[in-house]
Amino acid sequence: MTPPAIRKVKLDTNRALDKLLDRSTEAAQNRFAKAASTIQRLPHGLSAETPAPGETDGASMATVPTIGTTGRGFNLAACVPGAVVRVPFNLIRMNPVGPRQIYRAEEIDKIAQTLPEGQDDAAHGFVQDDHVVLIDGGTRYRSAKVSGVAYLDVKFELPPKDDLELYLVARRYNEQRSQPSVIDHALSLSLLLEQGAVGNARELVEKVPDINGKGQMSESQVSMYLRIARIPRTLLERMAESAITSQYSVLYAISEIFPKDEKPTSDQIDLAGQLIDEIKSRDLTKKQVQDLVKSRLSTEPKRRERSVQQPIAFGPCKGHIKLFGKRGQLDLSLKGLSEDNLPLLQRELQALIERFASEHEKAK
Repeated sequence: MTPPAIRKVKLDTNRALDKLLDRSTEAAQNRFAKAASTIQRLPHGLSAETPAPGETDGASMATVPTIGTTGRGFNLAACVPGAVVRVPFNLIRMNPVGPRQIYRAEEIDKIAQTLPEGQDDAAHGFVQDDHVVLIDGGTRYRSAKVSGVAYLDVKFELPPKDDLELYLVARRYNEQRSQPSVIDHALSLSLLLEQGAVGNARELVEKVPDINGKGQMSESQVSMYLRIARIPRTLLERMAESAITSQYSVLYAISEIFPKDEKPTSDQIDLAGQLIDEIKSRDLTKKQVQDLVKSRLSTEPKRRERSVQQPIAFGPCKGHIKLFGKRGQLDLSLKGLSEDNLPLLQRELQALIERFASEHEKAK
């Protein structure tokens, strides 16, 4: 039996290719149309899920896309939990109860040098009213201010229920980089009380972990930290500059100079400053520091010269001039000046002092 003849089919390759391209284009247009419709209905439906605190410290910039501020501009609606957004600097607010209280200039300057080239790790924050509150990222915030960078990359989370939760979440992020210092911890506990995040010292014992994050503080420990927090902040910043004066024992010894529920006096501040400098220069032991402070407290009030203070007030500017006759010392303090006027006043004062010194020499 003869097999049937095979029918030859002539293929028009150009027509087939055109048809394939038409179908591919139509399918792509349909997909984009569906995506656009989904985004219009659910503008944040594709945002990443909110991570658990501490799981994404540093906010992996490689896996979460950053929404920029160029082109269509910044929009708070884009700041949803899980998103990393480039936030204009003027809309950012600092954590009011952050666990980091003392920031060292060298740390800020180091980051400020590289920040204009790009931010390696996003800060963490949340939306509050018409601005963004940072949970962590205080050093990056200050570095941006120094370097003139007009934004920060922030990974967004759900707002904390209260200031205590805000502090604890921020502390977990900070502890992944370094343990809080004694000074930071003391100031944080005092701040939580002042802000009403806790009602009393007993709540600090119950709700705030110790400095190592592994156990509960005792009431006596809380009392000692709060005592350290009585030291004026300017002195604490000076003490934070040295490993010797940052030690708990040294901080506690210096705190003896400042009685509870009393406003620090200028004499107390001067005495503390002298002792801090002496401790740094002599590299004293714990026992030597305690003996030195005790000795100076017992003798200093008897021989220290009290200053004659004259208040100054004009317009928004207020301050005082203090005279120490026996020392031949004059201290001037003035607040409320604008930043632009400070160099002018400095030049005027310098010219006045030079003129006074010149005339005084001629009179001899």
